[in-house]
Amino acid sequence: MSPRMQRIRAEIASDLQVFSGRVEVLASLPQLSDAGRPTLAEAAVALHHAYGAIESALSRIARAIDDGLPEGSDWHQALLHTMALAIDKVRPAVLRLETRALLQRLLGFRHFFRHAYAIDLDGTRLDDLRACAQAVLPLLSEDLRQFDEFLSNVGQE
Repeated sequence: MSPRMQRIRAEIASDLQVFSGRVEVLASLPQLSDAGRPTLAEAAVALHHAYGAIESALSRIARAIDDGLPEGSDWHQALLHTMALAIDKVRPAVLRLETRALLQRLLGFRHFFRHAYAIDLDGTRLDDLRACAQAVLPLLSEDLRQFDEFLSNVGQE
């Protein structure tokens, strides 16, 4: 297997591990609807970083396999859309539609969090997003495991 392909596989695995670690942080927090500002901020940062880790993995795939990231101001949305598509003679779909839908919710929060500078965080919404992150973890793990299988076969050719 080529060193380049081995590196990509290792980087994607590392990104998934970071996502999983952020989900563990979220799981360790108390009920967010009743939490104070410091706990809400910790949850928001964990959600932001969790999505960022997965976007890094998907970006690596787009650059290495798809020949580049989507272009335009909505490239983050386009990346999720593209990763749920099988591309004939290039690669299978990386994400199931269910995985993509949950990740879109996390992307929406990441966008909100990055661009809302003077906001009060809503604990009930953060509880919902925490549940979303926890629900997507096993789906994402399986999707990326299957894609890693594809990559291991590509590297053998």
